[in-house]
Amino acid sequence: MRRILVTLGLASLFVLGASLLGLGVNALRRDRLPLRAPFPYEQDCADKGVKGAGAGATTISVAEARALLGRPGVLFLDARPAEEASVRPLPGARSLPYSFVTPPDAKQLAGLRAYRELVVYCDSPEDRLAKLLADQLRAEGLAGVRVLVGGHAAWHGAGAPR
Repeated sequence: MRRILVTLGLASLFVLGASLLGLGVNALRRDRLPLRAPFPYEQDCADKGVKGAGAGATTISVAEARALLGRPGVLFLDARPAEEASVRPLPGARSLPYSFVTPPDAKQLAGLRAYRELVVYCDSPEDRLAKLLADQLRAEGLAGVRVLVGGHAAWHGAGAPR
């Protein structure tokens, strides 16, 4: 019994030490990771949905988006996770995966400010990731942000350019 208690005590000390080390390393980083963030499932579960997420999202149809393709000052943004963004991206699209933990940084935002119009898309139900990314971008002062209705699937389903 004593041996079990000693083992549990040592394991607890190890976990506590590792946690403190991780917090210390994070504190020393120039690009610190935030220690608090919204609970991720609030955005992913319909019954716990974030009220107003995507409420300000201006949308764009596939036909309208096709007309913008290749025009100067227009950028398509893929809000899908990075591993999915490499699968059949829209022509000329830039990957900017939505993340509640690490929103777009100052360098990314500066690069996006050069565009007059941003078309954000994803493949999640009801364009959820695209709407959330669009909300983040608008909150950072970017104008001309629109969400592609139906996202990735609608684009390819309509026979739009690849």
